[in-house]
Amino acid sequence: MAIPTEADVERKLAVEDTDEWLRLWQAEQGPAKAATLELMAAVIPMAGDAKVRVLDLCCGPGDVGRAIHVRFRTAEVDGVDRDLFLSGLGKVCNRRAGVPGRILRRDLGAPGWQDDLMGAYDVVAVGNALHWFALERARTLLVEVLALLRPGGLLVFMEPAGVLPPIADAFGAWSAAQPPQHRREDWMAFWSRVNAFLGYQHMDLNGRPPAGRIDDDLTAAEWVELARGAGFASADVLLRDPEKVVVAALKSA
Repeated sequence: MAIPTEADVERKLAVEDTDEWLRLWQAEQGPAKAATLELMAAVIPMAGDAKVRVLDLCCGPGDVGRAIHVRFRTAEVDGVDRDLFLSGLGKVCNRRAGVPGRILRRDLGAPGWQDDLMGAYDVVAVGNALHWFALERARTLLVEVLALLRPGGLLVFMEPAGVLPPIADAFGAWSAAQPPQHRREDWMAFWSRVNAFLGYQHMDLNGRPPAGRIDDDLTAAEWVELARGAGFASADVLLRDPEKVVVAALKSA
């Protein structure tokens, strides 16, 4: 099994229909995500003509950063992701969308992942990534993110969220009656095509979710407390829906 290099992936993607790739990705991510990305971009407390410096953390194909770039047309967006295919797709899509910045392939579970980054970001944005880590690593990661932000900088993230036990059953029943956000066939359509593109079983090689990860165990309030515990001066919930929470946290000025 020959695993392609980052350069191989980018070269092959350069002649692919990236609009179709993004259509498959958006279907896999669910119909509610687009509006959530708009919200994450909308709450950045800067003028629309500001040259915003953004770090798209665990960026995948870069949809969070591009949503911010739609509002801030001079934004510079760096991205970090460990996935060979998604980081390559993000590079190609950002280049075609005219989004300046770098996407680096890094493992956020390893020390020194931030060494190549310049820091002093205005915004760090995270779309569905922190829940893949164990609680202690997520807390440490947020401390590292805090150091990358300028004074007064903003962290905004969306993550799956649970509910307090006394109301969990009732909330679960209500959630089950809402329009579905994800379909397994959409997940399969995207990742099966990735496997065919790369020529090996990509998800099998990446491994299954690690034991002890957060998953959807934290409530919305606990996500806020996690950010505050990492040293953010303030944090608040922007959105809570049947599956996720969006939190904004500010570094002290």
